[in-house]
Amino acid sequence: MQRILSRVLPAIRPSAGEMSQELGFAQMMVAHISDNAPKGCQVVLTGSVAKRTFLRDKRDIDIFVLFARSVPREALEPYIKDIMASSFPTLGYQLSYAEHPYARFHFEGRRIDLVPAYKITKAAERVSAVDRSVLHTGFVNSSLKRNRVDDVLLLKQFLRASGIYGAEIKIAGFSGYLCELLIIRYGSFPALLKAAAKWKIAAPAGVFLDIRKYYKPSEAKGALKRFGSRFVVIDPTDRNRNVSAAVSEENLALFISLCKAFIRKPADSFFFRKPVAFEDRAEKASKGKTLIYLSMPRPDIVDDILWGQLHKMLGQLKAHLRDFGPKDIIADDSRHVVRLAIILERDELPKTMLVAGPPLEMKKHVAQFRKSHKRGKFVIKKKKLYAEVKRPITLAEDAIHQFFRGYSTTRSHLAYPEEMLVIEKTGKK
Repeated sequence: MQRILSRVLPAIRPSAGEMSQELGFAQMMVAHISDNAPKGCQVVLTGSVAKRTFLRDKRDIDIFVLFARSVPREALEPYIKDIMASSFPTLGYQLSYAEHPYARFHFEGRRIDLVPAYKITKAAERVSAVDRSVLHTGFVNSSLKRNRVDDVLLLKQFLRASGIYGAEIKIAGFSGYLCELLIIRYGSFPALLKAAAKWKIAAPAGVFLDIRKYYKPSEAKGALKRFGSRFVVIDPTDRNRNVSAAVSEENLALFISLCKAFIRKPADSFFFRKPVAFEDRAEKASKGKTLIYLSMPRPDIVDDILWGQLHKMLGQLKAHLRDFGPKDIIADDSRHVVRLAIILERDELPKTMLVAGPPLEMKKHVAQFRKSHKRGKFVIKKKKLYAEVKRPITLAEDAIHQFFRGYSTTRSHLAYPEEMLVIEKTGKK
C-alpha cells in the first residue's frame, strides 16, 4: 500500500513553490479586499488554501468578510456589491445565494468566493451557518499535524476519483472539512481505511465520531437517532452539528466498499479514474429493464438550487410512475442540459385495473361505489367489492408526459412547457 501512496502523492501534492505562490496570491487578495471593505470589517482567508490542504489542480479560494453581529442581514448584499465594485470595478461576477448572498468570480485562473459572514468566537454566537467557517479553519490549523496534510490530500483524491468528494447537493459526498476531521480522528489515511472498512451502518448500528468528546459513549446511540443519520461526525466547534450530514447512505456505503477493495488490492486506479459517463451509467443500470431518456434545458441557477429542485422533482416522478416499477432515475447536467435516464421494470400496463371499494356489509357505501363505477365489472374478494375499470394510461411514455404537463404549472425552475422536453425510449436493455 505504501508504495502506491508514494507514487500518488507527487501528482496531487502542491510543490513548495506552488504552495508559496498560492498562499502569496491569497494573501494579496485578502489585503486588496481589506483596503476596499467597510470600516470595522475583518477580511480573512478560509477553506483549504488557509489550511494548506488543497489539491494541486484545485485552486479555489474562499475569502470571508466578517461583520459585527449588529449589522442586519439585509445589508450584506449591498455591502458585498460595493466591495466588488471597489475592489474589481471591471470584473464580472455572479451573485449567488446560500443563507445570504455571496460573490463568485474568476481571477488569474482561480475561482474565488467572497462571502459575508458575522464575526464570532464560538458557535453559540452564530447568526448564519457560514459563520462557523472561520472556527473550522482555526480548529484544523491547530489540530492537524503538518506531517498529516498529505493524508488529507490522499483522502480527498481517493474520494474525488469515485465522484463522492464534495458536500454539494448534486454530489452528496464528503466535504473538505470532513476529510480533515477524519484524518485528525484516525491519524493517517491508511488508519482511516482500515477503520472505515469495519464500519457497520445497517440499522441499528451506525458510525459516531466525536473528536472533542462532547458526548459520553453511552449517548452515542441516542445521538445517532437525534441527528437522524447512520453516520454522525460531531463538529468540534459545535456539538449540535453533524459535519457528515450531507453524505448520502449510498455514498457512505460506496466509501466503505472502496476502503475494503483498496486494502484487499491496492492500485493507482483508486486515485486516478475517469468519471463514468452518464450514458454508460444508464446502460449499466438498465440491464433487462426499460430505459427512457428525457432532456430539458438547464436553468441558469446555482447548482445547489438546481439539484435541490431536481431531487424533489425526481421523488415526485418516481411516485407518479410507481405502477411501472421505477428502479432508478439517473440525472446529469454536464452538457448545459438536464438529462434523466428513467429506468423502469415495465413500460406497459394492462388495459384494465382494479379499484378497491368498501366491504360488502357497508351497503350504503357499496351502492355509491357501484353507481360511481357503473361501467366497470365488479369483483368480490374477501368480502370486499372491487371494480375492474379501464386504465386511463397504459404506456410509460404517456405517464411521463402526463407528469410533466402537471409539473409545468409549478413554480420550479424546471417547470418547462411540454414542447421543451425531449423524450426518447430505448426499450429493454
